[in-house]
Amino acid sequence: MTWALRRAGPADAEAMSETLQIGFDGYRDFAPPGWHPPDARSAPEIARVRARLLEPATWAMLAEEHGRPVGHAGYLPQPGVPGSAHLWQLFVRPQWWGKGVAPALLGEARAAAAAEGYGRMRLFTPRDQRRARVFYEREGFRHTGWEALEESIGLVLVEYALEPLDER
Repeated sequence: MTWALRRAGPADAEAMSETLQIGFDGYRDFAPPGWHPPDARSAPEIARVRARLLEPATWAMLAEEHGRPVGHAGYLPQPGVPGSAHLWQLFVRPQWWGKGVAPALLGEARAAAAAEGYGRMRLFTPRDQRRARVFYEREGFRHTGWEALEESIGLVLVEYALEPLDER
């Protein structure tokens, strides 16, 4: 393993936004013709990520190799559902796929959420993002049946949930 994990903070917003943009760019592989990814590298989006990272209830971790971002994960409380964490982001740069980064980040997020007293975790992923859906299912998440068009990115999202968090 040539990468390492560390807690992420507001100073990591730009690196996380760059990784997010790389992830969004990859959605072109399954998105409808003419779809364009949102600009995660814009100043307002970086500021939004930074603000989220400043929130005390947000947990985030960065994977790096020699100080360069490899991927990240983050969660926060699911609004309106006590005891449930919302996996806000989990993105790994493509050259690091299959190298254990995503399972390590998700494992850290699950452990941290369980330690904070969360018993459940949910997430949204694009309906047509087969690679992500297979990964989450392999990690024990189950599709809840919910799906809807997310206007901000122009794709249909599906919800996955894992309960309880501390079983593997």
